[in-house]
Parts: sequence; structure tokens; C-alpha cells
Amino acid sequence: MRFRLPGILLAVLAWLGLAAGLVAQESSSGNVHGQVLDEKGTAVPSASVILTGASAPSTTVADVNGRFHFLALPPGQYQITATAKGFAPVTRENVIVTLGKNTTADVTMVSGVAEAVTVTSSTPLIDERKTETGITFAQAELQQIPTTRDIYAYMQQVPGIQLDRPNTAGIHSADVGGPSFTSKGSSQSTYTMDGVTITDNNYGSVDAKTNGASPVYFDFDTFQELQISTGGSNLEIQTPGASINVVTKRGTNDIKGSARFYYTSDKFQADNTSDEARAQGLQTDSLRFVREYGAEVGGPILKDRLWIWGAFARQDFGINRTGLDALGNALRSDIKLEPYNAKLNLQIVSANAMDFFFSRSNRTELGSGGGSTRPPETRRDLLVPTNIYKVSDSQVFSPSLFATANYAYATERYDAEPVGGRDTPTLWANDQWNMSYRWLTTKQYQQQGNLSGSKFFNTGNVGHELKFGFGYRHQVNDSASAWPGQQVFGSELSSSSYAVINRGVITRFEQEYMHTFAGDTLTIGNLTVNAGLRYDYQRGRNLASTGIGNPQFPDLLPTVHTADDPNHPFQFHDLEPRVSATYSFGKDKKTLARVSYSRFADQLGRYVYQLNGFPRSGGLYYYWDDANHDHIVQTSEVGDPTGGYYGVNPLSLPDPPNHLAPNFRPASTDEVVVGLDHQLMEDFAVSAAYTYRSFNHLQYIVPTGADATTWTQVASVQGSVTAANGLTVPFNVPFYGLTLDETPSGNTYLNRPGWSQTFHGVDLQLNKRLSHNWMARASFAWQDWKQNLTAESILNPNNDWYLGNPNTDGGIATGYGAGTISFNARWQVNVTGLYQAPFGINVGANFFGREGNPASYYVRARIRSGNIAGALPEFDVRNTIGRVDDYRLDNVYELDMRFDRPFKIGEVSIIPSVDIFNVTNADTVLQRTNEVGRYTTENRANNPNSSFVPNARFNRIVETQNPRVLRVGLRVAF
Repeated sequence: MRFRLPGILLAVLAWLGLAAGLVAQESSSGNVHGQVLDEKGTAVPSASVILTGASAPSTTVADVNGRFHFLALPPGQYQITATAKGFAPVTRENVIVTLGKNTTADVTMVSGVAEAVTVTSSTPLIDERKTETGITFAQAELQQIPTTRDIYAYMQQVPGIQLDRPNTAGIHSADVGGPSFTSKGSSQSTYTMDGVTITDNNYGSVDAKTNGASPVYFDFDTFQELQISTGGSNLEIQTPGASINVVTKRGTNDIKGSARFYYTSDKFQADNTSDEARAQGLQTDSLRFVREYGAEVGGPILKDRLWIWGAFARQDFGINRTGLDALGNALRSDIKLEPYNAKLNLQIVSANAMDFFFSRSNRTELGSGGGSTRPPETRRDLLVPTNIYKVSDSQVFSPSLFATANYAYATERYDAEPVGGRDTPTLWANDQWNMSYRWLTTKQYQQQGNLSGSKFFNTGNVGHELKFGFGYRHQVNDSASAWPGQQVFGSELSSSSYAVINRGVITRFEQEYMHTFAGDTLTIGNLTVNAGLRYDYQRGRNLASTGIGNPQFPDLLPTVHTADDPNHPFQFHDLEPRVSATYSFGKDKKTLARVSYSRFADQLGRYVYQLNGFPRSGGLYYYWDDANHDHIVQTSEVGDPTGGYYGVNPLSLPDPPNHLAPNFRPASTDEVVVGLDHQLMEDFAVSAAYTYRSFNHLQYIVPTGADATTWTQVASVQGSVTAANGLTVPFNVPFYGLTLDETPSGNTYLNRPGWSQTFHGVDLQLNKRLSHNWMARASFAWQDWKQNLTAESILNPNNDWYLGNPNTDGGIATGYGAGTISFNARWQVNVTGLYQAPFGINVGANFFGREGNPASYYVRARIRSGNIAGALPEFDVRNTIGRVDDYRLDNVYELDMRFDRPFKIGEVSIIPSVDIFNVTNADTVLQRTNEVGRYTTENRANNPNSSFVPNARFNRIVETQNPRVLRVGLRVAF
């Protein structure tokens, strides 16, 4: 492993001087800020302030303006005691520290009074220093609201975030990479766990404008708090997408722990198969079972000095999918998740705290990938183990100077092994794969170091918090993939048969992410101003890689190699200013106005490997005469060549087939947020925010050598189709082919000229803290997310369905999900609540609703040979019919409920529970088959009449909402 820093960042690091920690708190904690005042509102300087609670006691001294600060505190409940000469001691209780937030805890002291004073009022619900949008979820919501016990259930509650489909009862909780989602128009995402970035940046694509996934399958009962951010001026956030921050529990001075068992079964499940699905003979989506059990426990080794905590869990999922496999069997998925966590906290002296953290996540899925073209022997066993190691240290140098640093190392694997084995050849026949399938194994290594801290000082009545930070992250990806057997498979078609001669690949590449930031938070009475600048440097290059020689045709496709790329073709430099201001109205500061401007940069993604000499497994087509009828390609049965496949000619490798346009750079986002928060009562607050975003320098792919002048129309497909459910879709779709002299060797990656997107969004939130036997949180979001194009944007006139109708100026922009999903709901609502009913029964509920996703339909055109209107052959395009949102799926609604009744036996709580998902048994269709039909011309010279064949599966159901189902559970806590 290499750990390198370019000269520019070494200079920055030297400038910081390692800052003695002059940087912001790590993202696994919260802060307490306050001011000690007398009864007249005058500052009490030099007051002694002691904080006690979830961590070891801490002491500080108020400055000349009476201000004090406690940073990097574990989330939890604390109390503050202030003492000063001539004043009675004052203790403020119920000081709640929340992940990533600033808690204001002012203390008012009374002079001339000897008796100690205790204040029990709760801390404010609104954050005077608020710099970001999103929600932080505390323990009460995590445990007592009916959810699928994963992070995605809470993402759905954050206004501005849209998931591609509802995760009813956890049917998608174990999906690889997790559900797809957008956050205020961005499909970038970052994941942090206990202050460590765990984002897998090899997930996503330029086409779909996605980047980032979690390699970890979290143990829900290890969460202390969960923070989900969607924007704002926080200097620690790079991208405009969702930032998911998980903080796990830790040991405290009390021995605490819990164990649980939850069970969902098809015996507790209703049937919501619609008449339409029954008419088509479809099995629809449902659960066979979900079983979860686990435990976590922590406590002191040495009180106030050394604590330990650990957890383990297991979840088993049995899932029925809509449809049948190639043999007519029901589609099923069986997945096992096994997460383990351990943490050691050390505080030998009060000014220094260390922690050591380990996490392991295993995902096992046997027989994955079944479908109409994949019988059981062509499925694959998926194994996804991930390990994370982390050490961090925090130091309080003085009441005004704080620093923290951490180092982490992570390993991740993704193995897809064909059930038929690597030695069994593959055959395409009868419109399905047979015998075996392509194997894939990926190893990824990631290491990082971060340094951060804060320095407080005053200039007159103005308080300052200088924040500086530096971080470095290095990822190496090592992947291998090939077709089984001799890397040769047969393709038996009705008209002729082909032998496909392949060469597997071993592809290696690295990515580096470096950042630094500096900012100041100025506090002037009721006004707080944050101003700062973030700098991101990202680069990537390909490492030594191999084309695996074909053992049956070694002379045709021998083993070939490439060396490490001496340069970094991907080098991105981005300066991102951030500024915000908040003003608290009135003495009680119950109304907060805020405004912010921020610039974000997208992450360097997995497309680094597209510039590799072996970007994917490639091969050649040859005519094949299966003389002995054994369905296995023998060398003597191979005839003349007919061309390559996968868009890569393996004979040209290892010359990289793909290229970068000059000045290629990441997409950038400019954001403005204007908001108003108001605390109506001590336990009830409302907020509203308007967000404007402009997405620029958006990335695009075109065939190398192509531009607006190199296309000609080759077909115009007209007609209409009627689906089995009666829907009729008329169409008139043009198709365009390339007029280059020869087929391009690959693609060019560029920033599409004149292309941008704009986002307008309104978020409304209501938050009622748990008191008077109830709590609630409600959110509503409205959005308008559109494409903006100019004439120079049209580099490819085909209105590609997969890219979301990219040539329609003013059309909606979409996110991209699994299967056939493109998503952009203009409105979304979520309401959660808890009521502590009589007889000790707790009733929780979650209601979710959104507009239906676009049901965007397309025509597919395939031209396999011949020259039509001067265009090149081997043409295969899917073009959108009309606008993306001419048709929409039905609106989605879901109501979930939870009932539990705790029993107390000494210090032990026993909590049986029942959760009901999809109470109304809604049967909403979430995906349909989008292809209306296929236009095919084998050879225009011999067949001048175009051929359009309607798709017999057009508009057929692909996925439905899981039916009503119960989950029973038992949790024991002490």
C-alpha cells in the first residue's frame, strides 16, 4: 500500500503546522456551547464550568465574555454545573448532545445567594449555529418508531431525499449497494461510521450520475445516533448528495446492554396480488421470512478511564420476487447478513481521549441472479465481506484549543462465483444462458487519515471559532473477471450460431481523495456567521493490469499486460466557498432565520478504470458449426470472424479504447438555502426551507470521434402498442446512426457543453420532542428538478431512454434505480409518531406517501449489419417516447404501525413488540417493463422493409409493493 501526498498538500499541511489541532470536531460527536451570565444578563468571566454525563467529567473556564465550549462529546444526556465567586452554584440538567449538532446551554447565576440552584428545562430544539440541512435521529426514534431497522428507513423521512422504491418490511434492506436515491437532485452519496469515511466510490456510473455506496450492512441496534445531511455550508461535506453519518454506541461507567430477536414470516403475511398480476400468472413481491437476532453490551474496565463495548448480529432474508425464472420456477433470494462491532475507549487524563474501533460486515447470497434468461445453474453465489479498523485521539490543549485525529484501514471483497463452476463452459440457447456464467472477484483496500480541531478567541464582543481540517483517503481496486471453461461459449440462434471467444481481465486502479478547509464562526449577540473555504484534490490512475489469455485460442487472444500508469489522467482541483448566517430573534431566541451559499464538487468515481487497457472482458464473434452437437465449442468448429462485442475490440488491447476530453472535470453544484425555524413550545419546533441548486459541468459519454455532425437518421419508427392491461401508447421515434469511416474503438468522457440542471425545493418540518406521553416528526417536500440544454449540447441526437431523455430542454431530470426505475416525484410526505398509551402500551406509527415515478417508455432499434443511409452497422439504441413524465406510475402510500409493552424487572427491561407493515395492504406497482417493442433490420439491402415487433411483455409488472406483514419481536435491555 502506498501513502503519498502531492507537493501542494504537503505545503498546505506545513501551513497548518499540524495546527496543534486547530480544526472542527470529528463527525462522531456533538458540541455544547454556552455563556455564563448574571441575573442582569452581564457576562461572568472566569466561571468554572463542569460537564458530567455520558463521558468522563470535563472542566473548563469561561472566557472574558462568559463563553465556554465542550467539544467532541458522545451523544447523550449531560448536566452542567457553573461556580463563580459571589454567586450560588448553578446546575443545568437535561443538556442533550446530538450527533453533529451544537447544543446551546446558557447558565444564569444569581449573586448574593448561597443555596445551589438546579435548572431542569430542556435544551432548545433549534440550533443557533445550524450550517446544514437534514435530520439527526436519536435513540427514542430509532427504537420506538416502526421501521425496517436500517438507515434507508430514516433516509426516507428526510425531506429532499427520494428512494427509488419503498422498502416495505425490509424487502430491500440487504440489496447490494442499498436502494438507489437522490438528494435534492444529486445521486452522490457519502457514508461515515464513527468518524471514518467508508464510502465505496467504485459504485455508480457517469451515465447515471451516481457515485458512492455503503460496503457495510449495519447492525441497527449498535446505533447511538444517525445523522443524515442533505446540504448547507458545513465545511466537512464535499458532495451535494446525502451524507449518512452513523455513530455506534460505546462503553460507559454503567454496564449497559441489550439483546433481541425479531421474526417476520409469510405465515403473518396477507396476499395483495392484483387482478392484473393474476391474469398474467405472476408471483408478486413478498417475504418468506426475515429473522434477526443479536446482542450488544458495554461497560467500564476502569471507571472514568477505560471502557469496552461490543456487538454481534445476524439477519436472514427469504424473498419472493415478481416473475419466474427460465424453468418456470418462482424467483427467490436468500441472503444472510452478519455484522460484528467492537470499541475500546481510553481516557487516562481528562484532557485526552482515545478510541479503537473494529467492524466486520458479512453478506452471503447463494444462487443470486435468477431471471427469465438465468436458470439455476447460471446463478451466482455472492460473498461480500468488509473489515474496518480505526484509531482516533482527541486532545484538549486549553479551554480555547481542541484537536482530534484518526487513522483507518478498510478491506472489502465482492465475489460472484457461478453455481455451475468456473470449469463448466457457458451456452446461450433457447433465449437463455445455460450450464454456467461469468465469474467476478473484486478486492478493495482503503486507508485514510484525518486531522481536525478548533480554536476559540474573542475580538471585543465578537466570539470566534477558527476551524481548520485536513484529510487524505486512498483506495485501490483489484478486480478479475472472465467467462468460465476455456473462455469460449456458444451462441445458438434461430438463423445461425456463433462462437464467442473471450479474454478475461485483471483490472487494477487507484483513487486518492485529499481535502483541506479553513473557516471562522463569528458570534455577535444573536447573529452567527460562518465563512470558510474548502479545497478538494482528487486523482486516479490505472495500475498494472492483465488481459487473461484464452487457453483454447492462445494465438488469437494471448495473455497481455500493462504497466502502472506513470501519470494521473484524472486530476480534479476544486475550491468550494461556504458562507452562512443565522439570526435568533428575541431574548429567548426561539425564532431562527438562516441563509447559506455553498459550492460542492462531485466525487471521483469508478470510471477511472474505463481508461484502463482492459476496461472489461471482451471477445470476438466467429461463425460456429456445432458438428458433434454437444453444444460446446471445439476449435475445429470455428469458422470466419464476424466482429467484436461489448464495444471493445480485444485485438486492439492493451491500448486503452476510451479517452478523456481536454479539461475533463467533476460536476459542480451551487446551492442557496433560505430557512426559518421557530420553537413554538419547549418541546415543539417547526421549520421551513427553500433550496435552489444549479448543477454544472455535468459529465457525458460519446463514441470517440462523434459530434453533432457525424449522425444521420436511419429510421423513424411509428405506430402504437396496447399492453395486456389495456394501456395504449402511440409513438413516432427517430433513430440516428454514426457516419464515421469506421466503428469507434471506444468512448470519450467529457463535460457536455451547454448542459445544466436546476433544482427548486421546499422543505417543511415539524418536530415534537417526547413529552406529555407523545412525540412526532412530520416532513413535506416539494421539488422541481429540470434539464437545461442548448443547441451545442446535442452531441448524440438519440434521445437515450437510459439517460432519461437527455435531449429535451426543460424536461424533468431523473434519478436511476434498479431495473426499469427512473424516479422524480414532485412531492413527498412522511409522518412518524409515538404515543405512550394507558397500561404501559407504546403505539408507534409511520406514514409515507409520494407521487408515482415516471413510467418512461421506449422503442429499441437494432441494426446488426449493412449500411443504412451511410451509417455504421451494429446499431443498438433505446430511444424515449415523448417526455419522461408523459406517463407515471400510481402514487405510493404506506402506513406502518408498532405496538410494544415494556416490563421492568429490577434494572432489566423486557419489551415484546409487534410491527405491522403496509397496514392497508396496498398493492402499488413499482416497476413495469418499459420497452414497447423492437425495430430490427438485419440487412437493409436485402430487406428494404423495416420490421417492428411489439414486445409481448410491454408494461408487464416487474415489481409490486410488499403485502401487509407482521413482525414479532422481543428485546431485553439492562
